[in-house]
Amino acid sequence: MPKKVDHKARREAFLEAAYRLIKKHGLSGVTVRSVAREAGFTTGALVHYVESMDELLVEASEYAARDVRARMLDMEAHPDPLISLREVLYLALPSDEDKRGNWNYWLGFWERSVHNEAVRKTTELRYTEWLKRTSRLIRRAQKAGDLAPGLNISLASRAAVALIDGIATQALRSGQPLRVNEQYALIDNWIDCWLKPVRPIGRAEDTTTARKQPKARTGPSRNAATRRISAAPVL
Repeated sequence: MPKKVDHKARREAFLEAAYRLIKKHGLSGVTVRSVAREAGFTTGALVHYVESMDELLVEASEYAARDVRARMLDMEAHPDPLISLREVLYLALPSDEDKRGNWNYWLGFWERSVHNEAVRKTTELRYTEWLKRTSRLIRRAQKAGDLAPGLNISLASRAAVALIDGIATQALRSGQPLRVNEQYALIDNWIDCWLKPVRPIGRAEDTTTARKQPKARTGPSRNAATRRISAAPVL
């Protein structure tokens, strides 16, 4: 009797293998054969699930996005809107080895999108999702009185995404990498200098009753609410 194949599990194995190899070696160092070998199967087995390297790349991107998306959604639920905004942006930074690998994957995705329509569409979908998320977070913090009331949400969202992209490319491609505390400081300074009002909106003038704002980060959070987000991003 033929052995029953769990096609879903096998497909997941191929996607995980592709993602792992691309993070480690970049797109140029990965082939269909190497992905099949990494997953423990033959090349013939892999082609039953994907027809090309570009299709495999798109599918692996969605595989990776599921984990990052779950952690960002978890942090979006934080009761303090300003902490929620900061922590989601922190999650997208190349602040540890795993996140740097994720960003190397994404930078390769950018390059591939110039030449392949399917990859380009996926890139556009990721950015649309990312812009919607930052818009939600900024709007929520604004409604809570933590950000300036006249803030342009759409422009602020674009700026947040551009800032994260800029930090990542500088950290990984400039030859002058940003330390982790510098990455956090750039996020904190952008929020404090560009998004916040001069004083809390709709709050008592007595500063002893105002909500305390998060201090500038010098490293990964040790708070119990954010301890579980040490890996991760982008988008």
